[in-house]
Amino acid sequence: MPQIASSHRQTLATLVVIVFLLVVVALGLNVTLLNQSAPSNSHCIARPPADNNSNDNSTSGQDDQDPIITDDDLDFSDTLFDSTHLAVLKEPTTPPESLPSDPYAHYIYRKVFPLPKSMEGLKGPGGKGPKRSRTRTIVIGDVHGHLDGFNSFLKKISYDKKEDSLILAGDIVTKGDQSLGIIDRARELGAYCVRGNHDDKVVRWRGFLDSLSLVELQSLDETDPENDDYHRNEDVEIDMEDPSSQMKMSPLKKDPSWRPKIPSDLNRKSPHYHLARSMSKAQYQYLRKCPLILSLPRELSPHNIPVHVVHAGIDPSRDILKQKPWVLVNVRNLLKDGTPSNQRDRGLGWAKAFNELHCEKPRKKDEDGLRPEPDLDFMIVYGHDASRSLNVMPWSVGLDTGCVYGRSLTGYVVETGETYSVPCSKPLDVQRMD
Repeated sequence: MPQIASSHRQTLATLVVIVFLLVVVALGLNVTLLNQSAPSNSHCIARPPADNNSNDNSTSGQDDQDPIITDDDLDFSDTLFDSTHLAVLKEPTTPPESLPSDPYAHYIYRKVFPLPKSMEGLKGPGGKGPKRSRTRTIVIGDVHGHLDGFNSFLKKISYDKKEDSLILAGDIVTKGDQSLGIIDRARELGAYCVRGNHDDKVVRWRGFLDSLSLVELQSLDETDPENDDYHRNEDVEIDMEDPSSQMKMSPLKKDPSWRPKIPSDLNRKSPHYHLARSMSKAQYQYLRKCPLILSLPRELSPHNIPVHVVHAGIDPSRDILKQKPWVLVNVRNLLKDGTPSNQRDRGLGWAKAFNELHCEKPRKKDEDGLRPEPDLDFMIVYGHDASRSLNVMPWSVGLDTGCVYGRSLTGYVVETGETYSVPCSKPLDVQRMD
């Protein structure tokens, strides 16, 4: 009898262990499914998307002009970003809220990306509608005139013009040597775009040139660019770290009644000027019509939330429709007082602050109570910050992986959350321009 009792106890212990293991497996599966369904407060730590790269997309061999940095490397230890702090932030020193920032910018603040016809009537993956179509919406990071890298990327993803939509996340031109070719290729493919900081300077230069009379244009051609600084009004103080100061108009001294007035942050010795002069009207119009924000419908998102594509980022203290133009095309970090900045080595990355705000918010549920809904109901996809390379967080995806520096070109598929990258050869003549 003692032997039988002992045998029963062993059997019972074995069953308990098996049940325990089954519970652990079930809980793990449940967590995995939750992770795939929607962003939530449990995702405050950055998680990578599905990676479909056959090539090594490591950061080895990066250009030493744009090193990879992380927010942990930055001096921001004494500031905690939370909703209380952000509510009382200092207003950033950016151009006025009203557009344009100068007469030549011709900003289009926001466009709404159309829902593909193949998806009309379909619900997002969080809904109960039929299976979604094969349509892909692919956001591509900074191309910077690297046509070869762009074409290699299209080949890798088996781009289908009939099924796929392309969105260029700004800085389409300059630095590389194929800027006009990139614009022509984008127009050929019907690619959507947002305006980057380098695109912005080219657009503003062309707008300025188109505003000149023949006499003024001739005067500009006859003036040595090396002398531009000496002809500017010496009474105008320009602070190159202050975007609002950069936007001031500085009249040239000699004969101001007819001599052109060049915005003080534009330089005739720059590639932006030469590109503006060489592009056709159609190429200029394509670049000019790239909005500051391109808003994608929630039906495209695997999390059933709106996705906004911008070039640089946002100010997390402001609503998406109240962002200032300078911030959208230039921001990298937030300084300790909350001021948006384009500096690389001061402050906290805006994306990290934006994601931390989501982490502290209470979670809501759908009407059916099946899954959590985010409080801040949009995602940002952006480029601009090659120093952080591929920067994936639950509520933002940074795509500038330094193609023009010989690293890689990266794209993000909105419908699946997947990323693809191709290696880029370094152009022969790359100029470092912020």
